[in-house]
Parts: sequence; C-alpha cells; structure tokens
Amino acid sequence: MQPLKIKSDLTKEAFDAIRDAILSGKLPPGTPVGQEEMAERLGVSRQPISRALVLLKREGLVVDRGRKGQMVAPIDADRLVALFQVRGALDRLAARLVAANRDAANIAADRLGALIVTGRDAAARRDFAALVDADVVFHRTLYELAGNSEIAAAADVAWPHMVRSMHAVLSDVARHAMTWNEHEAIAHAVIAGDVERAGELATHHTETAGEATYRRLKNFAGAPDSGDDKQDINRRMIQCA
Repeated sequence: MQPLKIKSDLTKEAFDAIRDAILSGKLPPGTPVGQEEMAERLGVSRQPISRALVLLKREGLVVDRGRKGQMVAPIDADRLVALFQVRGALDRLAARLVAANRDAANIAADRLGALIVTGRDAAARRDFAALVDADVVFHRTLYELAGNSEIAAAADVAWPHMVRSMHAVLSDVARHAMTWNEHEAIAHAVIAGDVERAGELATHHTETAGEATYRRLKNFAGAPDSGDDKQDINRRMIQCA
C-alpha cells in the first residue's frame, strides 16, 4: 500500500502568515491586502487567501476599504481603552488565583523569574519583537497557572489588538524598564502568596499600559499630548464600564 500524503492546509498557512505580518507590524494599519498580491507573495492561489481574509475580518484585523478591496484595520485607541479595562479585570483575577494556590505560586517562581530575565535582556537589546513576545507570555503564564481556562479564552479576543498596539508603546524606550519592574513586582506578590497585593499590582500594571497606549496612539494620530489626556481616558473607562 502506498503511503498517504497529508495535504497542507493552505488556508491556515495563509491566515497564519498574514496574521503574523499584521501583529508584527510588517503589514501596518491601512495597508491594502489584495488577494492577488497576497497570493503572489505567499506563493498560493487566491482561494486560500480569500478564505484567510474572511477569518482575519472576523478577528477585526482586516476591514473593507470601500470599493478598493480590503486593508489592515486601523488601531482604534478608543476600543483599546475598553479592551484594557477588561484585561485589567482578567489580570487581577489571574494574579489573585495564582497567589492563593501555593503549588501554582511555586511553579510561578521559576517560570515568571525566567521570563523577567528574558524580558530585561530584550529591553537591553531593544529587541521590540522579543519584548512583545516576552510580555505576552508573562501574562499568558499567569492565566495558565490560575487554573481557570475561561480567563485565557476571554483574553484571546483582546490580545491580537493589544499586540499591535504594543509596538506603539514600546517605541517609547523609557517604558521598557518600567514594564519589567512592574512585572517583577507582580511576580514577587504572587510568589509570596499576597493575594490582595498581587491583584492590585496586576490591575495597576494593565491600566498604566492602557493609558500609555492611548496617549501614544493619539499622538501618532496628530492629537496634542495635554494634561487632559488622563481625564479623557478615565472618562472613557467609566463610559465603558
């Protein structure tokens, strides 16, 4: 009997390739994503590209641009405020659950400690891609150790949009050390079993990141950076609640 050949899923491969390019910033917001051009760049037919774009549109990473086809979705600073608010609640819950579970906290000591070393090293090298990866893995590790699979499932909706926004925030080199200092403080509280402090630090970290992201995106859009920004962010937070 001749061996069966497993056909590769070209739709998934196209989806993953385009999605990775969007999240990494290789395909910036507003970039046209025509089927013919993408098919040529990926060396596949138009059919898997068409299907991949449908999936990306469902994720909100690709949008229509009138009669001109489709493009990479703009980054919506106002929507990100709402997403950061939701993630702040998820991060708080995850940190509290890990801190309350001694077995999980012991595992966190090794895993989070290694990630902090990785993150600081990436910051020292100004390797933005590695910084984003380490940041995402840090939070996903907390979700995993929390023992509640619904936390990660709920966060998955927000992560693609947040990863794209991270490139705007990480371009502010001054925030690199601050981010990993906050990660380290969260890790210490979790490992110490300090449930309340772990939750408070996790929420503060996410809210601070949300404020910084909002300001950077508004500045990129040409809006003035004024003292009213924080009030505007807080107002939008309240409206989203």
